[in-house]
Amino acid sequence: MDAWGEIASIALIALAAGIVHSAIGFGYGIVALTLVALVIDVRAAHVVVSVSSVPMLLMAAWAYRKGFERRSLLQAVLGAVLFLPLGFYLFETIALHWLVRGTGLAIFLMVIWSLRDQGVSQSESTGKGSCFAAGAAAGFLGGAVSIAGPPIAAFALKQNWSQLRYKSFVTQCLLIIATYKAVILSARNFVVGDIVPQVAVAAVAAIIGVQLGVLLSSRIPAAGFKRLLAIALLSVAFWMMWSG
Repeated sequence: MDAWGEIASIALIALAAGIVHSAIGFGYGIVALTLVALVIDVRAAHVVVSVSSVPMLLMAAWAYRKGFERRSLLQAVLGAVLFLPLGFYLFETIALHWLVRGTGLAIFLMVIWSLRDQGVSQSESTGKGSCFAAGAAAGFLGGAVSIAGPPIAAFALKQNWSQLRYKSFVTQCLLIIATYKAVILSARNFVVGDIVPQVAVAAVAAIIGVQLGVLLSSRIPAAGFKRLLAIALLSVAFWMMWSG
């Protein structure tokens, strides 16, 4: 596939991932990383997905800005800031075939996590869990395999928070983690050459996808769509773990 073919494929994938994210509330990183890794080198795919997610998350964080609460966010961010470099060191140094397998394993685990019943009502929330530990786990996973969401979301679901505060906390944490990783990737000269236009196209397509997802979400049966998506992602994850 030539350079233009790669850019077109990445744009379509980011558009689809943005629609998925908007329709079911999560999934840009998982969907985009799974499919972009089939088009370009898996390490480059991590870079494209990590950096292109920043504008989309910035837009979402602005939408949920009224749910901002400083104390929990600062604790989670502290954990992420300390542990993301450890994950990034693994991403940068591990052999490519192990990165492929590790990415497949991470996708597998994150999809299984997303299929769990997350419908915990606010009245049933326990309020337990360490905000710092959730941020640390998210930072490490974000640095290593570009999927930071599940630890943060799992922690937030256990808190006695309103939906607005929950969405605000999760989105703001992910935005900070994604921005932090994007800065490190840039400083380490990963965002260079052919990756720059790929990131730009993916970022624009993701934002368009999110907007389309808002329009389509009322027409998409979320539960059935989520199951079909999970089957497709798990199939690719198994292939990545098997083939390397």
